[in-house]
Amino acid sequence: MIPVRIKQYPVFIKQMLRRYVVSRRPEPERKVFHLCFFSCQSYFSYLYCSVHSLIKLNTDVEFKFLIFSDDEQPLSEEQVSIIKEMVPDCQVILWPKSMGWGEEQISHIWRAYKKTAQGLLENDYIVRVDSDVFFINDLIFQLVVKSKADLVGDGHYVDFKYCQGGCYFFKVSAVEKIAVQFDLEPMNKILGEIDVKVEDLAAYHFADRLGLKVWLTWFMMFPDEFKKGYGLTTWQRKKFSCIHFVMKNKKAMLVAYEKNMLKNDDVEEFRRVSRVK
Repeated sequence: MIPVRIKQYPVFIKQMLRRYVVSRRPEPERKVFHLCFFSCQSYFSYLYCSVHSLIKLNTDVEFKFLIFSDDEQPLSEEQVSIIKEMVPDCQVILWPKSMGWGEEQISHIWRAYKKTAQGLLENDYIVRVDSDVFFINDLIFQLVVKSKADLVGDGHYVDFKYCQGGCYFFKVSAVEKIAVQFDLEPMNKILGEIDVKVEDLAAYHFADRLGLKVWLTWFMMFPDEFKKGYGLTTWQRKKFSCIHFVMKNKKAMLVAYEKNMLKNDDVEEFRRVSRVK
């Protein structure tokens, strides 16, 4: 069997060249990224970590935060207060469970995207961000705008077949086009065209079947690529923009964030706040 890294090598070379070309394009006019989190009370410590990482970035990128709080296990008042203290204009919206499995939850997610898109500029971006993702730089945000793609996602962990869940970017105009499609065809009929009913596969399929411009690159590190005992290397900080802790024991995310992203003066406050129930 050919190792995955060797099998993917030609694609990585192609993507390195494309990333270089995209990065050399002139700075576009300012765009806004509307970050959609789907979270719940028990995931608060990870959500806090993710939001904290974004507001601590040294960037001129403009973010708007929307948190769709699971109506079966909503964020507590204290948790909402902590988020609002970090991001005063953050919207926290009570919403049906949208973890991403099955037709019903995918439908809830796309209703959230459609709601978010209302009144926005068509070239702004709606971003899916899972609670178990934290950011180490703003490179992917810069590349997304310069790419002019309708959908940008990480494909390196799934052989570039679709955009891996955790974080992906939709242009507002693309969300609107896909939403119109749902008015013409039932979503369950469209979802019947894919084998596994999960939100990241669905997102890619919705864009691909309409012929939208999709860019599958890499920017998201996964646990087996991040050696927690050694910390983030200089190369990793240049290659990736975020880390996705797709693992059952997500406490490793908090340990990694504290060790690699916080200064000593911030550690105690981070530990205290992230434990709030």
